[in-house]
Amino acid sequence: MSFPGDDMKKLCQISYETRESPSMKELARRSDKDASISAGLDSHASHFSRVRHYIGRLCMHMKAAKTLVATAARPSFFRFFETFQIECCPSPKPAEAPPRMNKQMTLDDIVIRMLPCNDKRVPEYQEALQFMDPSFLPIVHAELIVLEHFYTNTYHFVENDKYIGCSKPACYCCYHYICAHPGNFVRPASHNKNYLNWRPPDIISEDPEGLDVKYQRDILNDMIKQIRNDVLAQIKERRGPGNMHHDSTTGISASVICTPGRF
Repeated sequence: MSFPGDDMKKLCQISYETRESPSMKELARRSDKDASISAGLDSHASHFSRVRHYIGRLCMHMKAAKTLVATAARPSFFRFFETFQIECCPSPKPAEAPPRMNKQMTLDDIVIRMLPCNDKRVPEYQEALQFMDPSFLPIVHAELIVLEHFYTNTYHFVENDKYIGCSKPACYCCYHYICAHPGNFVRPASHNKNYLNWRPPDIISEDPEGLDVKYQRDILNDMIKQIRNDVLAQIKERRGPGNMHHDSTTGISASVICTPGRF
């Protein structure tokens, strides 16, 4: 089999066609740490799991297209495909530098702002935060770009089902942003991962005083209440990162990758 080079469509097609191959079944077997150890194999389960996951994500491009075509052929879905259009939502320009902060905006000062005045726990939290690096380049996640595009343009959802579809569950911040949004969108599933470079979407205001976008300030204030409690709990417990888990599903069903009696 020749490597497709820069042909991304071909690469996705090859990934999809090999999802039932012996190699993929072997990857599934080696992705299971306990099964690998019991079989006398070196346990590099996390590496095998990551390779299998990435192949599965490539497969999903083909699977999604096939699912869309199959759905369009069903009589109950005809009306959704009669006059539909596919449009791209423009993404904000990527940040070229970390957010500007005044000289007082340090991790120590952030702790002081998060806790009540003269709180005796301040030194404890400040000490626990010494290992963190606050520099980052913020980006806006895709589902929030779509969400604000629909909200600011007052688009209507079919049967008022305010669901924002995405290829994977929402991150921790996106989930809380959507939950606090005045648009009453459907709460998405969340993989609960935190991304330090997350930022809210840009809101373009035609009001000189910005009164028409005050709702985003209210959203962020609601988020801060929840984040403050979660952050303080994690700092106090000095919990490091959780176990590695993917922020999207692999997309290869167990019926495809498992052979009865293999484990």
